[in-house]
Amino acid sequence: MKKKDFIKLDIKEQIKQIHKALEADVLPMLESHGGGIEIVDIKKTDVLIRYYGACQGCPMASTGTLQAIEYTLQEKVDKRIEVIPV
Repeated sequence: MKKKDFIKLDIKEQIKQIHKALEADVLPMLESHGGGIEIVDIKKTDVLIRYYGACQGCPMASTGTLQAIEYTLQEKVDKRIEVIPV
């Protein structure tokens, strides 16, 4: 079955795909450290996120964690995705 183009999906379906991609590994890791992310907006392939809880202000949020989120979404959803913390 061919994947639908991420850009052509409505925002609800985009968010659903993002959550599904992150729920196995990334979200549990963030939650185990007392934090998490929320999707603020999606503009084409730019996914704007906001960290909350312990992730907010954590030095790893702008480096390793951000890279893990982006890599996961590029592998599982769309290779063009760029994750931007706001």
